[in-house]
Amino acid sequence: MKSISFSKGIEKDININISHGYYKEFSKRYASKYGTLMVIDSNLKNHLNTGSGNNIFYVKGGNETKYFDKYLELCKVMVEGSYSNLVVIGGGSLIDMAGYVFHTLDFPKGTFTVMPTTLSSMIYLPVSGEFYLDMNYTKNFLKVSGYPDLVYIDPYFCKFLDKKDMKNQFFLGYILGLLFDNNFASLSLKYSKNFIRLDLEDYLYSAVKFVLSLYSNDLPFPGTKLMKYIADTSVKSDFVQNESLSFAFLVYLSFKFGYIHEKRFQNIFQNIRSFVDLKSSKIQNIKAKVNNVPLKEILLKEDGFVDLLLNFGELKDLLLEFKSLLRGV
Repeated sequence: MKSISFSKGIEKDININISHGYYKEFSKRYASKYGTLMVIDSNLKNHLNTGSGNNIFYVKGGNETKYFDKYLELCKVMVEGSYSNLVVIGGGSLIDMAGYVFHTLDFPKGTFTVMPTTLSSMIYLPVSGEFYLDMNYTKNFLKVSGYPDLVYIDPYFCKFLDKKDMKNQFFLGYILGLLFDNNFASLSLKYSKNFIRLDLEDYLYSAVKFVLSLYSNDLPFPGTKLMKYIADTSVKSDFVQNESLSFAFLVYLSFKFGYIHEKRFQNIFQNIRSFVDLKSSKIQNIKAKVNNVPLKEILLKEDGFVDLLLNFGELKDLLLEFKSLLRGV
């Protein structure tokens, strides 16, 4: 087992553990544990030996998991069962919803433990300090601050992912490689095309260290903040699709602002297209009310990256240029 301790101005460290096959011990530890509710993606029901514990609550993962009615349903289960500890086993949407419940309910809080089960949620760890709910047909409309106490990453769950989803989710690792290590970017691109002989445990260990380096320095995962303002999230689209659109625009800005040369921009842009179909992404117009809202984001340099505040009022023309670029791909 590989372990990393993460602390960012909070009272206690977050322990992050990475181990292939750990899910068996994990399930035995928490199934039927007094005072602990296990929330599990129902798609994994046949892949986990949790027994018949009465402290298990199944929720179907996916786009609708973060709807407000699902939040209220889990709140009711937590309160009626007098649970103080919450364990969630699932993808990013289920983790978001469970984190929102744990950090908004007024109850004697114990520990919040997370086991991500998609490659994207293993890389884009829930340690940014924020959990979200969807509302008013808008993704991430509601936000609460908070952190998990424990995170367990088991690459075992990746075997149940759809191959296309698995390929797309390596895109998050590709982004981290562009920021910290070009060899890791190349490895992510290679893994997305060939799943044979994957050493996911070592791969995820490196990815997690890169992500924690961002959060330790109060930096966002590139594109996640911008996504809310340029990606049309009123339609059912997944996280990686929206992230690819946001990051592609950041790469375009990196080129237009002179941080990277045209050749590097073209190469990265083509690689992004090999992960996802950018043509299927919908861009929304920047609303007037956010014109002067500064947004901290990350742009690429020829070697590494730079963080800076973007002003939406200055990006309108560049966003129109970017939309034209997408129409031509």
